[in-house]
Amino acid sequence: MLINKAEINLSEAMKAEFNTLIKQYKIDLYTKAYIEEIVKQSVDTLIPEQELKKYYDENKENFRTNGMLVRLRYINLPKDHPKFSTIRSKFFDFRKSDRKFWATYQLQFKNSALNDSVWVAMNEIYRKLPFITPENREAYMSAGASFQKPEGNDIYLVRIIDVIDKNQVSPYAYLKPTLQQVILNRRKLELIKKFEKEITDDAIKDNKYEIYK
Repeated sequence: MLINKAEINLSEAMKAEFNTLIKQYKIDLYTKAYIEEIVKQSVDTLIPEQELKKYYDENKENFRTNGMLVRLRYINLPKDHPKFSTIRSKFFDFRKSDRKFWATYQLQFKNSALNDSVWVAMNEIYRKLPFITPENREAYMSAGASFQKPEGNDIYLVRIIDVIDKNQVSPYAYLKPTLQQVILNRRKLELIKKFEKEITDDAIKDNKYEIYK
């Protein structure tokens, strides 16, 4: 009912303006969807490690940290855990040969992260280790630091491997997912430009396109 009333009562000039906008919107939707489909089918999503590292080396000054990054491992377990002494000893004297031990006991921990090769942002650390806060983090966040922290009936075992402060060059391992997306987006843009040029060139060749000066 409203659309019928609108078509009757709106001025011809206004309806003409709206029809132009509708036509342009249809063109934009169709062309955008078509280009995205072409790109999806054509773009190479495989990015070799060598290309990622090369891009990182050439552009790493543009990727500085917004905040502190940390590599660490930690365990949160009950104080009365029957294997506490063994777990504590093996945690602070961490060895690759103890993989079977950790595979057996890690499911018994309330929380843990044993892969200390991963860089983690401080917001994640505040969430996982609630006794660390923005106010006291300097007391804990030091490369090579080891400590245990009682919290009620639980205890945290923590080992800090490395720390990168704010406004430093972000490490490659931390940036890798971002670099993959940046390179992929660049490939997509290059493919779109190439595709648009090919369409224009074909249209000119077939006399379907003309530039008016």
